[in-house]
Amino acid sequence: MSEVEVRQLLADAPGALHEVLPTFAAAIAMASGGTRVATDYLGFRHVFLGRKPDDGVVSTSSRACATALGAELDHAAIAVQSCLGWQLGDRTLFEGVAKLPPATIATLEAGAVALSSYARPRMTDPPSLGRAVTTAADFLRTYLQAYVEQHPDAGLQLTGGQDSRLLLSAIPGPLRKRLRAVTLGAPGDEDLTIASELAARFGMRHEVLTLSGLDALDPDEAFSMCLEAAHRLDYSADPIAHAALTYAESRSEPGPRISGLGGEVARGFYYLGPPTRARVSQARARRLAAWRMFANEAVPAEALQPAFRDWAREFATREVIRALTESRRPWMEATDDLYLNHRMQRWGGVTETAVCLDREIVNPMLDDRFISLAQALAPRDKRNSRFLSMLQLELDEELGGTPLDGRPPPAAYAERSWQNSARLARATMSKSGSKVVQRLRARTRTPAGGEVLVQKVASHLRADPSSLSRVDRLDVFAPAWLGALADGDIAPSSSALALVLNLIAASTGVSEA
Repeated sequence: MSEVEVRQLLADAPGALHEVLPTFAAAIAMASGGTRVATDYLGFRHVFLGRKPDDGVVSTSSRACATALGAELDHAAIAVQSCLGWQLGDRTLFEGVAKLPPATIATLEAGAVALSSYARPRMTDPPSLGRAVTTAADFLRTYLQAYVEQHPDAGLQLTGGQDSRLLLSAIPGPLRKRLRAVTLGAPGDEDLTIASELAARFGMRHEVLTLSGLDALDPDEAFSMCLEAAHRLDYSADPIAHAALTYAESRSEPGPRISGLGGEVARGFYYLGPPTRARVSQARARRLAAWRMFANEAVPAEALQPAFRDWAREFATREVIRALTESRRPWMEATDDLYLNHRMQRWGGVTETAVCLDREIVNPMLDDRFISLAQALAPRDKRNSRFLSMLQLELDEELGGTPLDGRPPPAAYAERSWQNSARLARATMSKSGSKVVQRLRARTRTPAGGEVLVQKVASHLRADPSSLSRVDRLDVFAPAWLGALADGDIAPSSSALALVLNLIAASTGVSEA
């Protein structure tokens, strides 16, 4: 759908915006002289609102809103981001500036700001698992066949994982041969090995994106790249990871991209333990936060001011509990809502926002028809990727028998048997063991290209530590840690440096405490 058509819907039929595939936002001028702005139904396109006593400001930049308000950095938001690496709900790094919620229309008129929603109610009559599989398969086949026929220059982001394989499986065989597969990786990566095999099997042209040459960057150039990434991500995700990805993508062929983002919603990403209809409890929520949500991107404890560190972790945990409780659904369904409405919106969405104007990216599994099915399915049908694996077999049984990256093939998840249960148990134990080791060693995950950029950025800060003074004044990082970073006495973690970069970028030109 074109930009003109989306704006026309906002003017004449805003409820129909629910059917427009994210990521998008639209703005129109009203006859009264006011302005109306809408976000997509999942809230992926990040648009921000700052309120004044007699006026409001809407922008695609939270910092622009903060500048208009004279707002300061928000320590509560910094606390959440220091633990998660991203934000919850509508928080931004600035006091008084909020992200517009999903499916929201903001009307600025005559000095007043009014918010309305075009969100639709949940599906009240969910289909059976079998019916959900056939419905999703029909939708994906119809959508992708039409899209590939209309966009012969499209590339499919292909990895060794399940979601991109589902999209490949939904594309008819003859159309696969004209498709370009795109994979980020280096020789020996399992993702690249599997993707290369699939591309060769179906006669696809394989475009491999690499990070070669990243280590030749000047430290000042690497710092500028990461700072620019922080601005593009609106300071609420990992700028180091995004800078590395942007570097690789800069050498990619032009053309639209088909992405598998969204499949995670249908696999019970945060499920812990066997299926249960129990309510949300503080004990369960705290365990989920500590073992799953804070494991990958939390800033190491030694980098933070002790008082801030202890308060931040407790505050972020309470925010996770609040998000789960506000769902008003049983425990497992509440974790589904947490993933879609918070993790996907604020982490996946802000990344999509950063690139949506550079390249057309379509995520068929973000379509409201697919998301509605995923939300309606019972947890027992989603856990262990059962629904997605049955969908894989419905779309392409041959590909359903091909192993995934470090995991059994989808068929093992779809078909219940003693043998498959044993295979899944081994895979789960291996994954759980890795998570336990990561948790006990307090190690966060470094993104692709992260180690190189961390070293480069650290070298820049050693040569010119002046920008660290902005961070020091916030009383977030331990002075001894910042001093060691400036002196080159430590090798900082990627997660700690990501927050440093976000705070440097966000605080530039904004009133500080």
